[in-house]
Amino acid sequence: MERTELLIIGAGAAGMAAAISSARTGMHPILVEKLQSTGKKVSATGNGRCNLMNLGTPVYYGDNSFAKLILGDTAVQELTDFWQSIGLKIRYDAGGLGYPCTYLASTVNDCLRREMKRLGVEIRTGFPICSLTSEMDGFHAVTKDLLSLHAKRVILATGGAAQPKLGGNLDAWPWLEALGHRMIPPFPSLTSLRTDSLSVSGLAGLRVKCRIALLTDGKPVHYETGELLFTEHGISGICVMQCSRFALPGRSEVQIDLMHDLFEDTESLSSELLLRRDRLNDDEPQEMLEGLCAPKLAYAVCKQARLPLRGEKCRDLTEAQIHALAATLHSYRMQVTGVDGFDRAQVMAGGVSCAQINPENMESLIVPGLHIVGELLNVDGACGGYNLMFAFLSGIRAGNNQKGTGLKTTV
Repeated sequence: MERTELLIIGAGAAGMAAAISSARTGMHPILVEKLQSTGKKVSATGNGRCNLMNLGTPVYYGDNSFAKLILGDTAVQELTDFWQSIGLKIRYDAGGLGYPCTYLASTVNDCLRREMKRLGVEIRTGFPICSLTSEMDGFHAVTKDLLSLHAKRVILATGGAAQPKLGGNLDAWPWLEALGHRMIPPFPSLTSLRTDSLSVSGLAGLRVKCRIALLTDGKPVHYETGELLFTEHGISGICVMQCSRFALPGRSEVQIDLMHDLFEDTESLSSELLLRRDRLNDDEPQEMLEGLCAPKLAYAVCKQARLPLRGEKCRDLTEAQIHALAATLHSYRMQVTGVDGFDRAQVMAGGVSCAQINPENMESLIVPGLHIVGELLNVDGACGGYNLMFAFLSGIRAGNNQKGTGLKTTV
């Protein structure tokens, strides 16, 4: 049986950060990865541009108070120092989003790999761990080929179930459950929504700037503003993905305000539409919306507002119908019928309850010597680099402090 002082399972963002940080403290970690290369998800982040940082106020869900403990007030500086130490420069856009200066995710991986090589981190790819058990003097890991590794300490950085094509998995789930951890059921987050077919019919590919409200059981639960993309089966775009975490198919409805930045309220929009009706009295109703929204969307809005569209003219519309049209432009409705799964999701929500984790070093409070980082924890962030920030910072935190508490508690 091979022995090591520190085994890091998973060579994604958190695992690589942990390997570098622990090696800098004098540890000699072995970093293992089931895929044939490290940083596969990092390479795909941000459509290959890799949004690493965000200067804005952190937005996290799940055990969000734990995430705030990890980030503290120094997260940006701590991460900036880390990137500087491996030779990576960050550029920020006008919105405070930080990217590698090359705008290439491959640059991030190259810098991480070079630093691990410089520090002598032993990396084993194509090395799937199939079981992990706790022993009196450490941990016993077994590979698919029945190779055994004994480690005094373990950092679990296997990630979550999102993006299985890039290595997303729940491999560590049974190990953690067997070791007594409380697991919050996983579900996809930052993904697209499926809606009733009528509300998106003929709109696939259309992009609109809007404000959206997600309602569940008739009550608003989340708001977002941004660009929405209509798809064949529903809606996507960052503002939609931010809402997906809270959507409950069959109970949730999306309301899209198409005029949020043009008209303050329905009354002012109604006044504009009445003027258009009188000016275009011989035209078809949907032509009143020319200059306000795309023709395909104009037709869909008129249909949802129940305007007559069988040869009627603008002059035939009553004031009540005009008001209904204005209300629909401010609140175009669609029923949520589904949430796209892990294959399309950017992150996984759910995971190990952070009440069982020491925020100082990411060590389990019930299994001394086991550190859990990144997406395995019940922390998920909004779009904009927050998930990578948490992954890297939690990995750094675990790698920097491998002394551990040495105490078992029941949580």
